[in-house]
Amino acid sequence: MDRTQLAEDLPPALVRTGHLDRARTFRDNKVKPTAQWRRAKGGDVAQSWLALLVALVGVVGTLSAALVTQVRADRVKRLEIDTLRAQHAEDRAHAERMRTLELADAHEQRAEARRAEARVRLRACYVAFNAAARQYQTAQVNVVHALRAGTDVTDMADVNEYVVEALEEARTAFRANYAEAQMQLPGPVLEAASAVSRRLNDHYGVLKMSLAETPRAPAPPDCEQRVQSAWVVLTELRRTMRRDLRIDIDDAAP
Repeated sequence: MDRTQLAEDLPPALVRTGHLDRARTFRDNKVKPTAQWRRAKGGDVAQSWLALLVALVGVVGTLSAALVTQVRADRVKRLEIDTLRAQHAEDRAHAERMRTLELADAHEQRAEARRAEARVRLRACYVAFNAAARQYQTAQVNVVHALRAGTDVTDMADVNEYVVEALEEARTAFRANYAEAQMQLPGPVLEAASAVSRRLNDHYGVLKMSLAETPRAPAPPDCEQRVQSAWVVLTELRRTMRRDLRIDIDDAAP
């Protein structure tokens, strides 16, 4: 570099003093700070990129954390919704089961009420039929006693008419009760009732033949025995009825 160019590059104060050597030194010293600045500038750029990278990583981390948090929140929300739906489904199933049980209980209660009502009607039928059968048998025994006395129409007409009318009334009541019982009695009880009906009707026919005789004669001994034997079938009928009603059989009364 010539002196003219050096003078142009130097500060005016140095040129005026004529210190060119010092100017050259100043020039050399001026170049060195420029290299250092370049190196510093490169370091600043690296640091800037590093800071930018750190910031970018921070931003990415923040966004990732927010995304993960949102995903977790959505998952928790879905789990809550699924749990709530499952709870609602379980509640509906439980309510349906309870409704089914209530309907079953109500149906069972109605069925039990019908069974209880049927048992009450059956018991009433048993009582009525047993009473009618025993009344029919009692009327036959009374006729046997009247015939055994050997009364004639002149002396005991009123008594004979009474026992005959009582026999007919008892027979009519028995037939009505037996007709109703045939529609309600279970098999074993109906068989016992049929046996009683046959026995009492057979005895009735024999007694009617004795009552038709003029003058009326005492009943034959075998007729009295046959009439009295009817108490056996009546006792068996009562036991069969009590057994069907689940009543303990602890008596042997006729």
